[in-house]
Amino acid sequence: MTTLDDRGGVPLRRLHCAPHPGREYLPIELALRDMRAAHGRDPETGDGPGTRSWVGVCLGMIVLDTLSGTSAPAGQRFKRLLIEHGVEHDDAVVLWIIRNSLLHGYGLPRPADVRHRRVEVTGETDTFALDTGDARLVRLSAPVFCSHLVERVAASVPHRWDTSLIHTHDAPADVRYVPASDRGGHLG
Repeated sequence: MTTLDDRGGVPLRRLHCAPHPGREYLPIELALRDMRAAHGRDPETGDGPGTRSWVGVCLGMIVLDTLSGTSAPAGQRFKRLLIEHGVEHDDAVVLWIIRNSLLHGYGLPRPADVRHRRVEVTGETDTFALDTGDARLVRLSAPVFCSHLVERVAASVPHRWDTSLIHTHDAPADVRYVPASDRGGHLG
């Protein structure tokens, strides 16, 4: 099981992601705000119990990916980030496998990929983020994973944030379509 720090009901310090007047955000702020909103939590503070949202879990995995850096191979850096923050090695491996299944196929891993255990995403809020205590079943609590594990790691490694700014727009950007015949080139 991940760590005692990643259990529902445990008090936690979260990053404050207030709206910016100029609508320019750090990528991590946007990802956290979107992850929180997908779980029905307050986008600014992260308050709220959360839900079983797979989209929220995917965004949580993206936050962890972002914080793990850019060195290759991706799996090693992702697992290292988790281990450095108190997640047991075997649980970090399971989270990497779940991450790959969700982000590359929007589904859960096959039992054979997780030591012949079935993976279940739950909406439980008073449990561990990841429970690997059953030899036949892995349980990932979507609300606790996002509201505790991801938030805890994000709050502890601000030096790893991408500092480029993303300008958000209320309306779609002014994009003009140029048909192929107007480009001056040829087709084929």
